[in-house]
Amino acid sequence: MQLDIYLIRGRGLKGDEFQLAIVKNKQGYYYPGEYDLATQYKNMDELREMLADMVNVDKEVLELSELNL
Repeated sequence: MQLDIYLIRGRGLKGDEFQLAIVKNKQGYYYPGEYDLATQYKNMDELREMLADMVNVDKEVLELSELNL
């Protein structure tokens, strides 16, 4: 499964964390209210695990494509 994501970088005390601003699947579904916009992630593995749980797939089959807005 592939998800498009948009990240806000430079978060956290040291600026080394990021937040998930947008997530959508290839059908254009944006998952409203299904993830916390305020959560700050330390690495992509942490984000991938949360997203895999959210869409109910194994994290190994989840492909993330970062949007450049």
